[in-house]
Order: sequence, then C-alpha cells, then structure tokens
Amino acid sequence: MTKDGKTNYVYEFTYNSGPGLREIFQCKYVQPDEALGRFRKILALTENPFDFKISIFDESTREESSFQVKGSVDEMFQKFKVFLETSTGYVFSVRTSEEMYQDVDVENFEIETMSNFDKMQMIIYASFKHGKFSSLDVAEIYEDTFKEDLPKSTASTYLKRMWEDGKGHLERHGNRTGYTYRLRTEISEVQREVERAEEILAAIQIRASK
Repeated sequence: MTKDGKTNYVYEFTYNSGPGLREIFQCKYVQPDEALGRFRKILALTENPFDFKISIFDESTREESSFQVKGSVDEMFQKFKVFLETSTGYVFSVRTSEEMYQDVDVENFEIETMSNFDKMQMIIYASFKHGKFSSLDVAEIYEDTFKEDLPKSTASTYLKRMWEDGKGHLERHGNRTGYTYRLRTEISEVQREVERAEEILAAIQIRASK
C-alpha cells in the first residue's frame, strides 16, 4: 500500500445478467474493505443473485487470484470477504450484519438532472479519498465516467467554488501556478457523501451496461 492509502490491486467482477449478456465491473487501487463495499452495492442493485467470477490482480507482483461464487446475496458477500482475506492478507474489522447489508437507495436520483458541478463533486467524493489531486485529475475521471468534456479551466473553477462553499470538505495546497486539493475524509459528513457518491456511480455503471 502506498503512503496515500492506495493499493496495487485491480478487482474485476464478471457476471451474467441474462442469456448471452456478460457484465464486467472493475475498480482499481482501493483497499479490500472498499472493494467489499462496492461488491455489496453491486449485489444490492441487481434484481436477482447472479453467479460471479471475481479476480484480484496485484500490479506490483503480477499475480492474479480468481474464483467463482454463487448462492444467495448473503452467501456471496461472505465468500468474497473470505476470498479477500486469503488473497490479500487483509483483516476485516468486526461489523454487524446491519452495517454490512444496509440498503442502497438510489431510486430517487436522476443523473440527467444533475448539473456539471454536482457531477464533479460526486466524482471527487467517490474517486479521491486518498491523497491529493488536481483539476486535471478531476477532469480526466469526469470525462471517463460521464463521457462528457470538462475543460481543465472549468474543473479549476468548480474546485475553487467547492473549496469556498463553507462546508470545509476540501483542503487546498499550493499557489496560483498550481493548486492541489485533499478531501477531508476524517469528517463524518464527508464520509457520508463518499458512500452516497459510490452508490450512485455504481448504479450508473450497472445501468449503462444494460
């Protein structure tokens, strides 16, 4: 794991959503507990349990582990948790079943009605939980996620606006020649925004694949 909390792991979830329809969901460089949370959200957003093939690729050692998991949602969740522990050596903290299986409510959001600023904030909460980032970093992930252009100058303006909004969710470093920012994930309100953003982005990926 790097100093900014990132890992070398690439997680890939492959499943069949119907006859001849194979879906792939991937997340990179997150810690195992976050990968487990994203898997839970995928399960919560599917109408019926699917058979999943899950692989973990370590970019530093070039080693890959994979396994096939089937069963109920609870069974698949627990099996993936054990697989993560044996594959990565990560030890999960003890959590209640209510915490692990809390419902993911994304029914009331409409991505089409969100402004570019709102979508950029969602990208920041979901993608920059570790370390510092720049307007260029934000613009690249925004464009990759929403398939829309976001000029670096616009991203810079939005970041400044978010930094000045009085919530205190961002720290700013540097000077006018080049600012970097850090999401203050130690704040409970930021943690809630992170969870919400991850849920919505997971829903977007699943809807886009259908």
